[in-house]
Amino acid sequence: MAAGLFLLLGLLVQFWRLWSLSASYDQGIFNQVLWNSGHGRWFASSLSSQLSSAVLHGGLAPDPSYQRLGQHYTPLLLLWAPLVRWLGFAALPLVQVGLMTAAGLVLHRLARGLLPAGLAAAVACSFYGAQAVIGPTWCNFHDLCQLPLLVFLLLLGLLERRWWLLLLAALLIPLVREDTGVVLFGMALWMGLRRQAPWWVAALIGLWGAAWCVVVTSVLMPAVSADVSKRFMVENFGQYTPGAEELSSLEVLKGLLLQPWRLLWELINPPGKTLGYLAAQWLPLMFVPALSLDAWLLVALPLAGLLLARGSNDPLSINIRYALLVAPGLFAGAVFWWQQRSQLFARRRLRRIWSGCVLLSLLLTLASNPNRSLSFLVPDSFVPWVHLPLAQQWRHGAQVRQALAVIPADASVAANTPLIPLLSHRQVLVRLPAWRHWQDSTAELTPVDWVAVDLQLPAWRAAAFDSDRRQVQRLQQRLEELRAEGYRTVREEGGVVVLRRS
Repeated sequence: MAAGLFLLLGLLVQFWRLWSLSASYDQGIFNQVLWNSGHGRWFASSLSSQLSSAVLHGGLAPDPSYQRLGQHYTPLLLLWAPLVRWLGFAALPLVQVGLMTAAGLVLHRLARGLLPAGLAAAVACSFYGAQAVIGPTWCNFHDLCQLPLLVFLLLLGLLERRWWLLLLAALLIPLVREDTGVVLFGMALWMGLRRQAPWWVAALIGLWGAAWCVVVTSVLMPAVSADVSKRFMVENFGQYTPGAEELSSLEVLKGLLLQPWRLLWELINPPGKTLGYLAAQWLPLMFVPALSLDAWLLVALPLAGLLLARGSNDPLSINIRYALLVAPGLFAGAVFWWQQRSQLFARRRLRRIWSGCVLLSLLLTLASNPNRSLSFLVPDSFVPWVHLPLAQQWRHGAQVRQALAVIPADASVAANTPLIPLLSHRQVLVRLPAWRHWQDSTAELTPVDWVAVDLQLPAWRAAAFDSDRRQVQRLQQRLEELRAEGYRTVREEGGVVVLRRS
């Protein structure tokens, strides 16, 4: 029942996000990457190109042939390319919510092999009530939604001694993303230290996870583009090697090991934020992972990576994808803790406290309005008051789709963020106001044929958020420039403006 409710609500929220334009840039990136891959252009994305070091630092225009593997090495995503081609925009919400629901069911089976039925069900229900699970499920599509299911399948294979399942999951985990080999290496350390598997199995799995991380970030990704060394490593870990313009994963590791005191300080600083993040992860499990040695061993390495990293996206935000690097290990660790203490679950008071913890986690999730998915229910701001009622968002979604219907399916388009997901099944799409040109196969700068701008959505929030107010101003200025360059208005409806190049 809990899995069915999680699946139903997750799909409703995801499709509402698409309709109400709450889905944003990353949703568009994955749509475009998988749509291109389904048509034989492997991992190509003009939207990803706009985030590359060549565009951000080198001054080049976005390139539709740019391969996203240079930013994130995610070969496992190819599994979903046929679905995107067949089901269109509905595919990625189905994949993300389906994978997270399946992860909870596998966790229940894992727990059922070690715990009484009621206790196993309580652990699984806690998974579906965790903010670190709901938030990343109710957000833009991301590659890490594949990770919890694979982690629990590996542990299930280990528990039931089904070695083929263990080895298959171990093979696939590093293919989720370039950094998920760290999760696998941490699991191998746990297997060896806790003697959960033969030493040679733990050693083989650990070697595969670590070696894949090093090879991918040092060889395979740089062969595609310089983004991992010039942008991502510098942005996230450049503080440990000041002045470096390029970094490899081994150079980052060396910089950390040469500064042990700073390493320890960064792991706890800022202490309030770190403890708040851990408390949010522990809450639906009644803080049991804080007492579980297995949980600490399973999450030690990925958690350290989050605590040490810096970047444009806060790695300690409980509502975004990075929480899934840690959450599976905490739930598995809680299962192993309860294995030796299952008799405590017979206490009614303890069960009530646990239920209260899950309920509090759900309330905090709803109150946080994860990724603005519930703006029809929870105001975006109280002072000044900004609330977007359901009927208002529904109407605006319909107006946007009517306005965009005039744009041909194969045309090159520039659009602002709320419209990106709806236009992402095409080869050339760039984001306004930064770009309205793209780079063709001859490296010639080419203006887009169509421009689509939603002024209404940021205008509704401009009274409370400076970023939205500045966005409206920049978009209005860009529209004036485009009209001066010869673009003419084709349709203007509900705050959405569509221009075509003469």
